[in-house]
Amino acid sequence: MNGWQTYRLEDFIPFTPDIYWRLLERINETFWPLHILAVAIGLAALLLALRGNKRIALALLAPAWLTSGIIFHLTYYAELNWAAPWFGWAFIAQTALLLAVAFFAGSIKTREPSRGLSTWIGTTVAMVSLLGYPLISTTIGPGLSHAETYGLHPDPTAIATVGVLLIILRGPTLWLTMLIPILWCVIGSLTLIAMDATGALIPLAAVTIIAGTSVARSIKSAAK
Repeated sequence: MNGWQTYRLEDFIPFTPDIYWRLLERINETFWPLHILAVAIGLAALLLALRGNKRIALALLAPAWLTSGIIFHLTYYAELNWAAPWFGWAFIAQTALLLAVAFFAGSIKTREPSRGLSTWIGTTVAMVSLLGYPLISTTIGPGLSHAETYGLHPDPTAIATVGVLLIILRGPTLWLTMLIPILWCVIGSLTLIAMDATGALIPLAAVTIIAGTSVARSIKSAAK
């Protein structure tokens, strides 16, 4: 028991920060300009969510989980971390879940955008992830060549997804579809903390805000 107390978080990370940053750089070099297409699809999902088009918005979120699961986890991150294949398959499972929820989402008719606080929070979180996340690496991170973008890298993919989900889903379905993104954001933040990376708490902060908003909305609805 006392032996476990001697371990630090970084002892569970089987790579150095330099190796991890180089991995991000390799992905960006190989797949540019796929980043632009991925972010455009993410923005389209957000716009459709704000218009009430749940089915297509959910369906448009799915490809980002598939590409980041296959490209990031199964192809590149697996070189560094023995757990990466498990993460990759979890991302693929999230792809299937989003498509399943989209299939059963009902009518694709649009509605007027909600002006509720949860919609504003979801929109802000999604926009920061889709457009602001790459700038984080430029301003406070290791540099633009290591920037993480929606659809290729897991952190912005998970953060943008929970933002969109908060806008269009409610109740048990919301929590079911947010489970894997929330878990990944916790893992992602812990990994960055272990590497002493700037902005390490961003994924955790984002899902904490989204989860807190969801709980508050549920309590408010139950009180009515």
